[in-house]
Amino acid sequence: MTILYGGEAMSNDSTKYVISDLYSFMSEEIIREKRPDILASGVSVGFISSTIEKKIGKTKMVLGECRKVQELYSLFCPFDFLIIIYEPNCEGLTEDQMKILIWHELNHIGIDEDGETFINPHDVEEFDDIIKAHGIHWTENVPRGTIGGNDHGKG
Repeated sequence: MTILYGGEAMSNDSTKYVISDLYSFMSEEIIREKRPDILASGVSVGFISSTIEKKIGKTKMVLGECRKVQELYSLFCPFDFLIIIYEPNCEGLTEDQMKILIWHELNHIGIDEDGETFINPHDVEEFDDIIKAHGIHWTENVPRGTIGGNDHGKG
């Protein structure tokens, strides 16, 4: 069992998830420049680093995922959304590619005109604005079969 306390993981087994100040810091500029609606609406986003090698099927590795914190869990979690970065699957990504991955995951945060939040699905296998800015193959240095996951849970 792993318990998050003050940004550090306390565990009696191997640590699988920790709150990431690094990814939170990296996201600040991206949110200001690319997703100011997140700031304007007061939506809070927590970043988690994971040691899990998450896969879809047997071969497609998941780099990251965005999850909406459900109402019941919000009693225990101060965030509206959690973005999980799967560290083993991101080996070989440059800092710029990590920022694009964070932007990709932030694009899963949907906010409607009434301020209601939801998980925003992919435009294609990638978001249109990331393709325009960085091309469809921005993960070129990542091992073949690796993608940003489409398993963006709602729970």
